[in-house]
Amino acid sequence: MRVSKEFKVGLLVLLAVFFLYMGVNFLKGNSIFGQNRQYFAVFNNTSGLVSSNQILVNGVQQGTVAEIKLNPENPKQVVVKFTISNDDILIPIGSKVKLISSGLLGTKALELQLNFDPVVIAEYVENGDTLSATIEKGISDQISEELLPLKHKTEELMQSVDNIVLSINSYWDTSAIYVIDESLYEFRDGISKFGDLARSLTVLVENESRVIDNVLNNANDITKNLANKSEQIENVIDNFSAISDTLAASEINSVIMEAKTTLSQLNELMMKVNNGEGTLGMLMHSDSLHNELVETNQSIQNLLDDMEANPKKYVHFSVFGRKAKTPK
Repeated sequence: MRVSKEFKVGLLVLLAVFFLYMGVNFLKGNSIFGQNRQYFAVFNNTSGLVSSNQILVNGVQQGTVAEIKLNPENPKQVVVKFTISNDDILIPIGSKVKLISSGLLGTKALELQLNFDPVVIAEYVENGDTLSATIEKGISDQISEELLPLKHKTEELMQSVDNIVLSINSYWDTSAIYVIDESLYEFRDGISKFGDLARSLTVLVENESRVIDNVLNNANDITKNLANKSEQIENVIDNFSAISDTLAASEINSVIMEAKTTLSQLNELMMKVNNGEGTLGMLMHSDSLHNELVETNQSIQNLLDDMEANPKKYVHFSVFGRKAKTPK
């Protein structure tokens, strides 16, 4: 049986279409002979993500982005459908999808961040479920965040510089020239006074140089005299040393001990006197002597009074030898 040319051409076209389909799916990362698992993620902005972009797990491609479309219920959201071609990858509940830049040129990709937190019973996301989505900050966003505070500080610095310049201009226009002139005048006056002081110091030094020379000469003479009298000074020191040795060798200690003994005996005597012991103590502590002296004095006074009243009783004169009568 002969095969027509038309059949051969049709068969080649069908084979070409089949291989083209398989090649496109292979390039997209889809399974050629099996059914890939499909998942969804919702973003506010996909930032340049397109279909056939990679799905990465720890930097290794495990699938591709299948479809990107707006959420019909909320046009502010973008729904991304992606497929996982590796059947060995199980997605635990709590895993996230993060939109990242996979190259320096800004190529976007989805990074599947698996949840490895320990759990009692492992549960996994089913085919067709929606995963939580986040967006990585791009280089431009990071640069903007880093440069924005610097920009604000630069603006504040420029404003401060402008204020300083305005202040300097206003000050210069009003009183700066006058103040500078006054400062220069005071500076010149200070230099002049400093010159006068220097001249006065020069004159003073010249006038007092003779006095200083005399003082130095006198000091030199004193040192020479001390050097000449060194032997005499040594003799004086030796004499003082001999005197001190003599005093040390003398009986000063015995004299001091005798003085201490005498003072001790005197203290004992005074204690006995204070205690009323002995004649002197009894005299000092007893009033009998005082009373007797008072009585004796009174008797003498009575005798004198009686002699004054009756002198003939004690003294009489007889010219002719006749005795006077004694009054009764």
